[in-house]
Amino acid sequence: MDQVVVVAAIASGIRFAMPILFAALGETVSEKAGVLNVGIEGIMLIGAFLAVLISVQTGSPWVGLLAAIAGGIALGLLHGWMVVVLKVDQIVSGIALVVLGAGLSGFGYRLALDGGAVRVPGFRQLDLGLLSHLPVVGPVLFSQHFLAYVGIALAFALGFMLRRTGLGLTIRAVGETPEAAAAAGIEIDRVRLCCAAFGGSLAGIGGAFLSTAQLAGFVENMVSGRGFIALACVVFSRWRPVGALFAALAFGIADAAQVRMQALYPDIPYQAFIILPFVIALLAMTMPGGAARGPAQLGRPFRRG
Repeated sequence: MDQVVVVAAIASGIRFAMPILFAALGETVSEKAGVLNVGIEGIMLIGAFLAVLISVQTGSPWVGLLAAIAGGIALGLLHGWMVVVLKVDQIVSGIALVVLGAGLSGFGYRLALDGGAVRVPGFRQLDLGLLSHLPVVGPVLFSQHFLAYVGIALAFALGFMLRRTGLGLTIRAVGETPEAAAAAGIEIDRVRLCCAAFGGSLAGIGGAFLSTAQLAGFVENMVSGRGFIALACVVFSRWRPVGALFAALAFGIADAAQVRMQALYPDIPYQAFIILPFVIALLAMTMPGGAARGPAQLGRPFRRG
């Protein structure tokens, strides 16, 4: 019985980790280019709402996913325009995105869905036949949603791109030494805007996964701090996509464990379990990885001399 509980917690933990992972991967690329976006919580809320709204209207979660990506790109570009073109403080702009995302998603939900119960077409877990029925590893590795495999593959692909390709070198140069990159003919503002849009698109996917794969519905403020945990994953992983994958998995498993612990220990106030992932995030930030130096020009606008 104990093994069943542990396997179920790990399998659920992988699903719980995916919204955090997508947001963390997008933020990693954005921060590598020097653009800090603390507003990914708001972008995830918009992505979650748009995914549900369009999925209900079209009957296809894939169309809902595309809508979430489009919404994420729009908000990512809005943030990029504010901080790259207008040189607004990046923390202030990010906080504004959190408020905007919470307000728009909540208002849109009440307006479009009327707060009523609706059937949301969602993503189903894959059934890989015999692999899915293998003991222990079957439920953990071979019974996940398709997007979960996409997220894991994307972490390794982005890790390779940032370290081994010319595009990755360009992004890192823009975030580390933009003056030298500009002297080499690189359009700093264009690269940063593209990276901000990419970060927004992945945050939108994270929100869509939460509402159409993990929960199959939308609730106001349903992201519940996952965007901020994604920021912690980026720092703790030392701005490495593969490291962000393992950090997100740790938080996801902790989140899944706290849900089961509430049922196993009903005498303990449930709030003590709910804060578990956030306590882990705080502890992670105090470890050596949390003290790592980020991109040299992170959060600093580029001004030509």
